[in-house]
Amino acid sequence: MRHDFEAIYLLPQEGERPDIAFGGGPSTDGEATQATQGTADGTGAGTGDQEQPGSSGFWIMLALLFVFMWLFVIRPESRRRKQQQEFQSSLTKGDAVVTAGGLHGTIAAIDETTVTLKVSDTVRMKFDRNAVGRRASAPAEETPAGK
Repeated sequence: MRHDFEAIYLLPQEGERPDIAFGGGPSTDGEATQATQGTADGTGAGTGDQEQPGSSGFWIMLALLFVFMWLFVIRPESRRRKQQQEFQSSLTKGDAVVTAGGLHGTIAAIDETTVTLKVSDTVRMKFDRNAVGRRASAPAEETPAGK
């Protein structure tokens, strides 16, 4: 009766070098390969100043990921932030605006940090200047033709 370890590893005879083969039994030609046994002078394969396979590919992929993030996430977000700051600094009294919450109104008063919106003839609301999201839609005669 054969045991499992005997089927995979044949025990060497006296004076023989053991053959080690993983998954397929012993090697058929009797020679040890560099991948399993090392070189003939006794040093192991893969030692020395060799770079691990795929490590340069890792750094290339990391650089490509950073470029992708910069092109499609960081740069557009910084542009939007800059445009929003320019918009908020250009607000003047009388502009029709829409807040981030969707409230439509006309600017009745403005200072460095707050905006007072005139919602109706008798209702005025005070908002933080950052809450103003965009200008209200332009009148129909000012929009470009075909849009």
